[in-house]
Amino acid sequence: MNIVRKISVIVAAAICIVVTACSVKTVEVPFDSNVKDYTPVVVEILKSHPKGNVRICFGKGLYPFYPEQGTREFLTLSNNDSGDKRIAFLIKDMRNVTIEGDGSDFMFHGSMVPFAVKESSNVTIKGVSVDYDYPWTFEGTVLSSDPASRSFTVKVFPDTKYRIEGDRLFFGGYDWEYPMGESILFDPKTHRPFFDTCAYDHGYWSGEMGARDLGDGVVEFTRLSARDVPPVGSVWDDKGPTGLNRRFPAMAVLSSKNINIEDVHIYRSGGMGLIAEYSENITVKGFSTAAHEGSPRMVTTSADATHFVSCNGKITIENSLFESMLDDAANIHGIYMLVDSVLSSNTLRAHFGHFQQVGDQFADEGDVISFVDKSNLRPVGSGRIRSIDKSDLKAYIIETDFDLGGVADPTNIALENISRGADVTIRNCTVRYNRARSLLLSTYGDVLVEDCDFASQMAGICVSGDANFWYESGRTKNIVIRNNKFTDLAIGANGPQAILQIDPEIPTKTRGNDFHYHNSVTFTGNIVETFDSQIIYARSVGTLDISDNIFIDSKSYAPLFPGQPVIDVQFCGDVTIKDNDFSKWKPDAEISIHDCVKVENDSGLPVIDKPNPYRERNW
Repeated sequence: MNIVRKISVIVAAAICIVVTACSVKTVEVPFDSNVKDYTPVVVEILKSHPKGNVRICFGKGLYPFYPEQGTREFLTLSNNDSGDKRIAFLIKDMRNVTIEGDGSDFMFHGSMVPFAVKESSNVTIKGVSVDYDYPWTFEGTVLSSDPASRSFTVKVFPDTKYRIEGDRLFFGGYDWEYPMGESILFDPKTHRPFFDTCAYDHGYWSGEMGARDLGDGVVEFTRLSARDVPPVGSVWDDKGPTGLNRRFPAMAVLSSKNINIEDVHIYRSGGMGLIAEYSENITVKGFSTAAHEGSPRMVTTSADATHFVSCNGKITIENSLFESMLDDAANIHGIYMLVDSVLSSNTLRAHFGHFQQVGDQFADEGDVISFVDKSNLRPVGSGRIRSIDKSDLKAYIIETDFDLGGVADPTNIALENISRGADVTIRNCTVRYNRARSLLLSTYGDVLVEDCDFASQMAGICVSGDANFWYESGRTKNIVIRNNKFTDLAIGANGPQAILQIDPEIPTKTRGNDFHYHNSVTFTGNIVETFDSQIIYARSVGTLDISDNIFIDSKSYAPLFPGQPVIDVQFCGDVTIKDNDFSKWKPDAEISIHDCVKVENDSGLPVIDKPNPYRERNW
């Protein structure tokens, strides 16, 4: 039976139920082992319901999906790699769509994005898992290391497809292949990145390592540029070079609203688990990224588990497990565009600062944008957009009601859309085994993080803002972090990483307590059990409340950055440090206060003026 007829038979045989109240049709897609590719099946069902109003239900089973008959669509994916994609489930210009599994397993083969929701509303995806036939990273166990020759050998995991040409190693899958690029070392005993991770990072910018096949799945690597060779028994991981290794997120939500993602498990993806951009009202419950039980693999998603850019309304993340990602569990932020020329007193041309932001929607007519001096992150004015021309994906022509005539150097200005900024609730989630941080929170809305368990490689919760490097805005209004557990974070030695790290990227020479980038942050009722010296680093916060927390020295490792103050507060307004328990913390602990307006502190610890020298910015 040819595939077209096979699809017709399956769709025709599906059980359809019309619910009169909302005219939503239910289409059952039972598992059939004789169907070798379900991509054309779901493409046909979605095409048959161009306006949506459909509920597609899957049974138990391992459903295979291949890219050849996927819907082709150009996706602009901020913080991922944009481009033409083959998509299994493209939900575009639709309303009232549900993809519902019964613990259904979806296996994707090759270069494809499983789910893309674009310019749609009232969409639910639940009860399914996402996996790929081949892993998106090269992984193997280190068998031997030689410091003298800067070389080591790796027993490649058997599910890794690779080849060596000359002395270059390439790994890949069904229809894709990457050279070696960004690497990281894991400890199989803890499943976490290796302690002092940076010591083993190969500087890929210095060139690829040499590779030689020793047979029986063993590869020798030479020309290692890391500070140290990887220990025997560790797991070496490489995800390929920047510009290739974020092409295929598991789920993309673009310019959509009222999105519900529930009980979805991501075993692995060639990018983020979920990227949501310029969207509104997103609920994520029972979401997880974790390797298969018993698998020796250390990596699930090759980037963040979830990422939200320029979103509005409410973002809710609850009862979710984030493991083994190669980036953060959740990063929520806006975007700074950079002015490169002034066309008239009210019209300018602005471009994206980072290549993975190109094509972001940024703003629409009627939105209010803030004009920010990128040398100090201080607003110099704001204006409502009269028109915006996005025909060039790299740079937009924007007309506002703000007069640029009074700006001394408009090319030193960054633009931020202050009409966008979601409220956020993150509750009862676990983050562990991943590279990078647990959460990055930079949104204008109210933020609540509670009852979570964090154990990431870098900072626990980072609240930043940056118009010079990553170009991720923005200023926050009110963040409450309460009743969470933080355990042995910041093991990577990527510079001192605090448990709570509030670090807007303001150059040292332009910092001051007459301006506070972030408005209010409360850190209360948390238990922090960790090994390094610094727990809280806070810069440029209007109101900072650190109260009723318990700080415990875990003594799990020797401090990577000894002698840093347990709390380091700089250029803040009203600071409260009270009712915290330091009885089990390090006996020589100190608190550093530098150029703050008002401080209430009952800790009993010595107070000094010793700002963290690692966070000076002299550009």
